[in-house]
Amino acid sequence: MENKKRIITLSVLFVLLVIFAGVGISYAYFQITVTGTTETPEATAANLNITTNLDDTSIIDSRNIALIDSSEYLTKAEKLSFTVTNNIDSTVQAKYTVKLVDTTITKNLISKYFKWALVVNHDTTNPITGTFEDSSLSTEGTVAKDVIDISKYLIDGDNARTIDINTTDSIDFYIWLENDPNVDQLYLTEGAFQSKVSVDAIPYKNN
Repeated sequence: MENKKRIITLSVLFVLLVIFAGVGISYAYFQITVTGTTETPEATAANLNITTNLDDTSIIDSRNIALIDSSEYLTKAEKLSFTVTNNIDSTVQAKYTVKLVDTTITKNLISKYFKWALVVNHDTTNPITGTFEDSSLSTEGTVAKDVIDISKYLIDGDNARTIDINTTDSIDFYIWLENDPNVDQLYLTEGAFQSKVSVDAIPYKNN
């Protein structure tokens, strides 16, 4: 079977929504929701100005994604690039997480072959990687096109990134379908996936 020549029809549309949680956050994009405060008195009184360069061109909208090998994802996977900046007028560091929210996905794509990676600050030797496989759903190999709702952390609270004042993190988000020449992967055809990227930030004081 010539898997590398097969094209998987995957309807992918990323609509980006960045939500920052914290104190004194400034943000210019489609929407901002400011929620919560910190119990740390020093941080509560601080100013945190987090911004991003996301705009209406920051969209992945690909209708034909080829099966690729993992070693090829940096050059052949669908990619979304954005930045997170803790501006010079902030008075505290920040910690932030990255999560996919408002996500709908067909069951056939709840698969170990549907993969993602985050590369932060061009560090390709230490990417953050994962799959859309979910053992609790037991859908691997199904051709069912039922749509389900999920959410998924790409960077969770336990691994939240710290960003210093007057510092910008550059983030590349990749998604792809991984080729396995020993498996019939036709069940991955005509899947659909839609999601929003949420970045949540809180003030952080390093004692």
